[in-house]
Amino acid sequence: MSKKKSGHIAIPFLATLFIGLIIIGGAAMLLIKYLNKEEPLKEAPAKDVQIVTEEDNHTVLLILSTPDKDCKSTFLLMRSMPVDKKILFVGIPSNTIAVIDGKQQSMEGAFKVDGKGAKAAEFVEAVMGIPVERYMTFDSDSFRRVCDMTGCVKQYPVDIQFGGFSGDGSRENLNSEQMETYVTYSMFTNGESDRAFKAAALMQYMVNGADAQAVADRLDANFDQIINHSGIFTNITRADYTKLKYSIKYMFECAAEYRIQPAMAYKLNSGKDAGSDFIMSNVQIEELKKDYFTDAE
Repeated sequence: MSKKKSGHIAIPFLATLFIGLIIIGGAAMLLIKYLNKEEPLKEAPAKDVQIVTEEDNHTVLLILSTPDKDCKSTFLLMRSMPVDKKILFVGIPSNTIAVIDGKQQSMEGAFKVDGKGAKAAEFVEAVMGIPVERYMTFDSDSFRRVCDMTGCVKQYPVDIQFGGFSGDGSRENLNSEQMETYVTYSMFTNGESDRAFKAAALMQYMVNGADAQAVADRLDANFDQIINHSGIFTNITRADYTKLKYSIKYMFECAAEYRIQPAMAYKLNSGKDAGSDFIMSNVQIEELKKDYFTDAE
């Protein structure tokens, strides 16, 4: 019987195994080296971080013009302060008078010059010494539409008799039509100055009683409806809205989260007895400017 040639077979087998180990080992070393390779640190991509500052504060003159009703126009100066999560409403009596450029003028008279809002805004600037670059003038239908969007007024102490209300200060819910009737009521005890303040107080209740998160969520849709409504005249543009949208949403979202009451009403007092006219107190104007209008516009 011939002998097996095991030695001849083993040598090629060992050689093949050795070469294979070298190849596999080399690949493994390359893999380990690749995995352990130190990559230079890369900067994280920049994020579009938005921060609310005092530069987001803004002022708008709101005007309700209802010439078909037996009432003068209603004027409200709205100061929005998102960084402080507050809104201030200042009712300006329509019979406010002041001497401007050597001539006596009135709030209502200034508005009637153009019937849109620009001249009324200029009047407020001249009297109060604060910039009022934006204004919105509403007719009856557009005013009611905006009130409906916000949710109208809940638990307001109604102090005049109308529409079934007793007028004894009982807290009532008002729909948009009742809100309009209230702010255009011409027989408040203290006349136009009283009506101006009550209009501001009504807006305060509307904002504070609104579903803040719903207001923030519907901001885009509501702005489109308002800005395109035929009964509204304004110089507010989409660019203005885009610039301030984040800060406005921030204010209402914070109000919803922390239950902050963002709106206040401010009552102006007459500086002197001017009969049927109203003259703002210069001392009060300076206090108002110091407390609410000292930051950058």
